[in-house]
Amino acid sequence: MEQNRKSSASLPTPWVSACVLAAGVIGSILYSPKWHSPFFAWTGPLCLLYFFRLGKPKGKYLWFVVSSILIYLASVYEVAPLPIAVLAVLALLSAIHNIIIYAIDKWLTDKADHFIVTLFFPAAFVLLEYLNISIAGGSWWSIGNTQYPFKWLIQLASVTGVQGISFIIYWFGSVAVWAIGRFMNNRPFKIGIVVYGGLLTLVLLFGAFRYYSPNPANNIPIKIAGISVPDFDFKSKLYMDYYGRKIILDPKTPANSPILQKVNKAWFNFIETADTLKYKEACQVQEKMNDSLFTLSQKAADQSAKIICWSEGSCVVFQSEEKKVIDRGKVFAAKNKVYLLMAVAMVKPGKITPDKKFIENKTIFIDPSGNVVNVFYKNKPVPGLERTRPGDGKIPVIASKFGNISPSICYDADFPANMIQLGKNHTALLLLPAGDWFAIAPYHSYMAVFRGIENGCSVFRQASGGLSIASDYRGKSYGTFDFYKNGTKLWFADIPVQYVPTPYANAGNIFIYCCLGTVLITICYLLIVLLIKGRLKYRTRV
Repeated sequence: MEQNRKSSASLPTPWVSACVLAAGVIGSILYSPKWHSPFFAWTGPLCLLYFFRLGKPKGKYLWFVVSSILIYLASVYEVAPLPIAVLAVLALLSAIHNIIIYAIDKWLTDKADHFIVTLFFPAAFVLLEYLNISIAGGSWWSIGNTQYPFKWLIQLASVTGVQGISFIIYWFGSVAVWAIGRFMNNRPFKIGIVVYGGLLTLVLLFGAFRYYSPNPANNIPIKIAGISVPDFDFKSKLYMDYYGRKIILDPKTPANSPILQKVNKAWFNFIETADTLKYKEACQVQEKMNDSLFTLSQKAADQSAKIICWSEGSCVVFQSEEKKVIDRGKVFAAKNKVYLLMAVAMVKPGKITPDKKFIENKTIFIDPSGNVVNVFYKNKPVPGLERTRPGDGKIPVIASKFGNISPSICYDADFPANMIQLGKNHTALLLLPAGDWFAIAPYHSYMAVFRGIENGCSVFRQASGGLSIASDYRGKSYGTFDFYKNGTKLWFADIPVQYVPTPYANAGNIFIYCCLGTVLITICYLLIVLLIKGRLKYRTRV
């Protein structure tokens, strides 16, 4: 029978525990969406797990809870556009979730330190990620997103979804701490290292093969143009017309800043009153913005773009003027023989009540004949921020001469379970208008690339306030555009458009079920070990 208790001589000193905890806190903050360091995604969980499994400082649970809250607040500040009080509550809930997993893991490894027990920690965190994705805001906190630069590794998403990458990272920390514990107690650990290293090697070999495999013969690059028109001048004029004072907005202003809250107050008043005299300057700027979209679209068509995509909500128009703008788009597409994805924020004027959906955040897809072939409403409006009519949950698929094209909008792509429709519909190209802010760029764009890997399609994400990106089914980049660079917000990418089947699109959440089974099997193993120990003790006494 294995010796499971660690000798006191092998335990880290309080100072070592404190340093490891500090390293875990710093690493966990640095791999968060704001800094998205791929290296610290591997070290952060490892250090926290080392502190919790092996360390025995006084007040360990309290230190861990405080550290978890600090990690959460530092990671989400300016990323999540929510009041600090709400973030504090969410931080406490996150700390509770974390400590439950770490405590169960500690209990398991204290009772039985066989290699199989290392599977509990990654499986449990994958299940937590799945719950967060499903009911708590999407895949923002999936640690797998951080590995975007490691192209071989992220090919695993085509088989397991992004959670498979998360499993590999968390398992690394679990195996490393397990091996350290055994090493300090002169116990064998090399077989476990070989098992993990061998599986990681297989994952990387598969990834390298997939990433460097040649494109299908009929995968001809298509020239796509992305267009954004900054709205900072519009917001400044709203503020001027409402408050009678000038402001200059920094493009990198956080989404939850007080000055933007004041701008929103002016915006709401404009919607309620529809007073074009009071908001004369703002109306003029709004009209110029819409004209600029068509001017830039003409430049794109003149440079042989076949598909033109606007950024999310870039065409702001009142309900009474919407048909005029759409007709203009139809004439433009027919004249230039292009596919045009108009991203429209249609505003319904009138009294704003708590339940009123006064904006329609949608895309209007027009074919080269000038026909509107699809109108898509954003399926996942950002909770608490967007008072917009939600879509029906479906991702449309539009047949074109380039292959199946699917439009969606920004936040929708943060929900893999919904975007799996891309793979099931054999979508070749996802057009994704988006609107970001400085704190979440370029992380949010990298997240969207995983939807293409999971579902075997190309992604063209046109983002205002962030990084626009074009990638193929492997996540290989064919161009990016930084919104914060000076100059016109028009760019091009020649991107292969081709659907490639993936195991993930066919199997769905089977990997999640495997993780659930792993958690249950690990606990059953522990119960068996305890039962055997109990019987041995009973026989010894007899």
